[in-house]
Amino acid sequence: MSDASRLLELIETCVVEHGGDLGGWTRLDDGALQLFDGRITLRAELRDAGPAAREGVIHAHVFATLHEYDDEALDACLFGMGDDHEGALKQAAVIWTTAVAGPIRSFLDDRPVCMTCRTGVPGGDTSAGEVEGDYGLPGLRAFVGPAISRAFDDGPSPASLDDTKPWFRYAAESAAPRRVHLAKASVVARGKDGWLRELEIDGHDVSHKDPDWPAEARAPKFGYSTRFAVFEFPPDSPEVARRAELERTIRRFAEDFAKHETAESLMQDLIAQGFDPDLVHECESIATMAFGRLFFESAGIQYAPTVIRARRDGRVEADVPLMSIPAYSRARAIAARLRETMPEEEFRSLCLYHAESNGILKALESAGGNLDFTRLKFHPCLVPDRDASPETVAAAHALLQERIARGRKAGKPWWKFW
Repeated sequence: MSDASRLLELIETCVVEHGGDLGGWTRLDDGALQLFDGRITLRAELRDAGPAAREGVIHAHVFATLHEYDDEALDACLFGMGDDHEGALKQAAVIWTTAVAGPIRSFLDDRPVCMTCRTGVPGGDTSAGEVEGDYGLPGLRAFVGPAISRAFDDGPSPASLDDTKPWFRYAAESAAPRRVHLAKASVVARGKDGWLRELEIDGHDVSHKDPDWPAEARAPKFGYSTRFAVFEFPPDSPEVARRAELERTIRRFAEDFAKHETAESLMQDLIAQGFDPDLVHECESIATMAFGRLFFESAGIQYAPTVIRARRDGRVEADVPLMSIPAYSRARAIAARLRETMPEEEFRSLCLYHAESNGILKALESAGGNLDFTRLKFHPCLVPDRDASPETVAAAHALLQERIARGRKAGKPWWKFW
């Protein structure tokens, strides 16, 4: 029996033994496990556990196909640990049953079960699993499962990291253009360095780390807590269609980039083909930033997590999180796949287009090729809307100059881009 089949067998045993709200007939056959009276079908894959792989550690992905939602599949990334391989598989099965099965069943039945809560319910009945907090998923139908915590031996209880904390912040903004999604958030305590949050959406489609997650509680020396959430865009939401068009635009921009002498020529060509001018502009100004950062991020460069936006309506927005902008977060996800399919030279050229990447190359040239990338610290970029007025851009530029001046007084290394 393969490891994937053995994992499904163990999940089936866990679900049957649990019974109750997870009850219903089950069927395991030919690498597929039907649960909840056939309402979902599970399949599993075992992946390389990475550099730290060792006996007794497994990395698995369990895909749950929702037959009542156009067979959309929810991808749960799981790590299991045990004294041996079988023990690690058993732990992964327990984690899926404890932390993932509840949110999925709650979503299907539209009521919280198995320690799952429904988020964003004004005046919610906590005894019925309803909470007012949104866990960072505002305005969506969302079900959040219980936290699985390990190694907290001092400091606050993981229970203090409740629904008022943004466990799944940026998950909705980063999700692919589909209706239903599964998100995983892990919060890691690092003592005096505070809390680190690792967010994954739909398996590894989107991966993001927040090094300063706002837990508003003292972090113990070590410990981590993980929970999963199922969330849904409304059936009539225009966001899904807009995001699909955004992804189409990002892909075409990337694939045609090498065919044009200038980015301006490429943008004009895309608009002539019927692509939305605003989305084309976001590709040039924001998606290319994501491409460049993906290319250089392993070097340890200190990028700003926010941008300054000069808006078409005359507003200047400071400190806009990049992960809240779909053109950035979806470009990161798409770039990881483009790297595998595009010719290396074309992908490299695309990643070096943005001003941030050009600045890195100039710094490298100035240092004679001997540059400590970890000493590079970037101010937020200025990102004007298409057709933002010169006055608004000037006001945003003045704000950026103030920040640069403060950085100079503090003696910090800096680069400015707009």
